[in-house]
Amino acid sequence: MKDERRFIKNNRNLLILLSVISVLLTVYSMPAGHKENYTFTVGKPWTYNVLIAPFNFSVEKSDEAWQAEADSVKASFAPYFTRNASVQEAALAQFDRFYADSLSKLVWEESYQALRTRLKKVYQDGIISTSDEDLLAGKPLFRIYEGNTSSFVQTSAVKSIRDAYRYVTEASVYNYDRYILLQHNLEEFIQPNVIYDAARSDADLSEQLAGISHFKGMVVEGQKIIDQGEIVDEQKSQVINSYLEKVNEKTMSKRFQLLTWTGRSVFVIIAFVILFVYLVLYRIDDIDSRSILYFLFGSIILFTVAVGFYCQYSGWSIFLFPCSMLAIMLRIFIDSRTAFTGYLVFILSTSLIVSMPYEYVLLETVAGLTGIYSLKELSQRSQILRTCLLIFVSYSVVWSALQATQLENIGDIDPWIFLYFAINCIVILLVYPLLFVIEKLFGFTSNVTLIELSNINNPLLRELAEKAPGTFQHSMQVSTLAAEAATRIKANPQLVRTAALYHDIGKMDSAPFFTENQNGVNPHDKLTPQQSARIITEHVEKGLELADKFGLPESIRGFIASHHGKGVARYFYIKYQQAHPDLAADPHDFSYPGPNPDSKEKAIVMMADAVEAASRSLKEYTEESIGEMVDRIIDTQVQEGYFMDCPISWQEINRVKETFKEKLRTMYHTRISYPETTVDLRQKKE
Repeated sequence: MKDERRFIKNNRNLLILLSVISVLLTVYSMPAGHKENYTFTVGKPWTYNVLIAPFNFSVEKSDEAWQAEADSVKASFAPYFTRNASVQEAALAQFDRFYADSLSKLVWEESYQALRTRLKKVYQDGIISTSDEDLLAGKPLFRIYEGNTSSFVQTSAVKSIRDAYRYVTEASVYNYDRYILLQHNLEEFIQPNVIYDAARSDADLSEQLAGISHFKGMVVEGQKIIDQGEIVDEQKSQVINSYLEKVNEKTMSKRFQLLTWTGRSVFVIIAFVILFVYLVLYRIDDIDSRSILYFLFGSIILFTVAVGFYCQYSGWSIFLFPCSMLAIMLRIFIDSRTAFTGYLVFILSTSLIVSMPYEYVLLETVAGLTGIYSLKELSQRSQILRTCLLIFVSYSVVWSALQATQLENIGDIDPWIFLYFAINCIVILLVYPLLFVIEKLFGFTSNVTLIELSNINNPLLRELAEKAPGTFQHSMQVSTLAAEAATRIKANPQLVRTAALYHDIGKMDSAPFFTENQNGVNPHDKLTPQQSARIITEHVEKGLELADKFGLPESIRGFIASHHGKGVARYFYIKYQQAHPDLAADPHDFSYPGPNPDSKEKAIVMMADAVEAASRSLKEYTEESIGEMVDRIIDTQVQEGYFMDCPISWQEINRVKETFKEKLRTMYHTRISYPETTVDLRQKKE
C-alpha cells in the first residue's frame, strides 16, 4: 500500500511537470506579434461587430489611388530644357561664310537675306532634337532654364530639325535661286539649340512625386469605422486596411509585446489549471496511468504548436485546420468528459492567436462536441466518415446561424467558407490511420483493434478451437457473461468481450489436463498434487508467452495474467492436504503468479471465468442452485481480497452477480416436460 501511494504521488508530480511544460510550449509557440485580421469583400456587408477606432490614425490611400495621382503628375509635368545661344551664333556665322564663298555668285542677295531671316527666326523660337521631340509628345508646355530663371514655353512654339528645315526652305525667293539653294546641303546649318536637361527634370519630378501624400484623412479615437451589416465600399475598405496596419505596427512595440506575453501566459496557465484540477478531482484513475497523461498532454501540445505555426506562417483561413481531430483522438482512447475538457483547453489557448476568436471558439467547440459524442464506441470505419459528415453539418449550421444574425440577405454569405469546412473534414479522415501509430506509441487499444481481435477467425483463436475445443467454448461463454456484466456497470464491454476470448490461450499446449477438454481420461491421476498444480497454474505464463508471440496488446495481456489473480489451485491444494494430513502445504506451490485485478473489467472477467467453470459442475440447473453458486463463488473471491486493488464497488459487484444469474438461467434453461397420453390424437381428431 505504501508503494502504491508513492506511485500515485510520483504520477501527480508528473502531472504537475507536464502541465508546466504544456504552458511553456503553448506560450512559446504563439506568434511574436498578434496580427489582427478581418476577412471582408468590397461590396459585401461587414459581418463582424461594430469597429470603433481605439486611437487616432491616418487613412492611407490605396496603392492604386496613389499611383493614379503619380501618373497624373507625370503626365502634366513640364520637363526642363536649356537654350544654347552659341549654337545660333555659330550656325548664322557659318551660313554667312558659305554665302560669301559660294552662294553670292549664284543667287541674288534678296534670296540670301530671306533665307537668313528665317534661319535666325527658328533659332530664336528653338530647335529640339528628334529624341527630345518624343519627350514633349502630348505635353502642352515645357520649361526653358536660362541663367537662374526658368520660363514656360508652349511646345508648339519650338520646332524639330525636320520642321525647322521645312520652314527655312519655304522662304520667299526666286524660283531659280530656290533651285540652286536646294542643291546645297542646308541641313548642316540647322542644329538643336534647346537641349533636354535630364538632371534638373528628374530632380523636380522626384520632388513632386515625393510631395504626393499617402494619406487621405484622419480617424479620431472613438470614431465608428464601420458597423455590423454595413456595406464595405472602397473608402471604408481603405479605412479598415489603414486601421489594421496601424494596429499591427503597435503590436511590434516592446511594451505591447511584454503585455501580450504576460496576458497570454496568465490565460494559458488558467486553462491548464482547469485541466489539472479536473484530473485531480474527477479522474484520479487517469493520473495513475502515465500513458494517458503522456497522450493527453502530448496531443494538446502538438495541436497547439501546430496551430501557432499555422497562424504565423500561413495566410489561409483557420477553419481549414482540422482542430476537431484532436477531440476525436482523445475520445477514442479516453472517456468523453476528459476528451472534451482537454479539447476545450486547446481551443481556449489557441483562441488568443486566431483572427476571429469568437467565431473560432464557437464553431470549434460545437464541432468538437459533435465529434466526441458521435463516437461513443468506435467499432467501424464508417463511423469516422459519419462523424466527419456530422462535423461538416455542425460547422455549416453554426456559421449560417451566425451570419443570419449579421446579414440582411442570407445570399451574402461567402460560399468559400463551406469549401474550407469540407476540406477540414476530409483531413479529419486521416485520424483512422493514426490510430495504429497512437496504439503503438502509448500502448492503447482502440475498439477497432478489439473488434478485429475478437473475430473467431483470428489465427490464435482458430488454433485454440482446434487444440482445446472445450477451453474455446468456455472462453466464448465467459465472453458473453462478462460483456453483459460490463454493460450493466458501465465498464468497457468490448474490451471485456475480447479479453475473455484470450484469457485461457495458455491451455493449448496442455489441453488434456483441463477438465473442459477431457474425454473420460484424466492425466492428473498419474501426477502428484504439486505437479498437477504446476501444470494448471503455468497456463497463465504460457498464455503471456503466446500473447507476446502473436503481438497481443498490453491491455489483453493484463487479463491473461490476472484472471486467476494470486489465487490457489484449490482442488489440488486440498487434495495434497488430505493425502498428507501431517505436513503443512506451502500455498506458493499451488498459487497462480497473479497479479490480482486492478480494473473493473479484469474483475468482471475473473468473476465470469470462475462462475462459468463452476456452472458446468452443477447437478441441476434451477434458479436456486444457480443463484447459490454465483453468490458463493463471488463472495469467496471478495472475502479473499482479490478485488482490493480495483475500483469496483459493492453495488457494482451485486449487479454483476445478478447479471450472471440471469444469463446462466437463460443459458441452462430446461425444456418443458410434456405429459404422456395413451390417446391417439389422430383418432381424436377424426
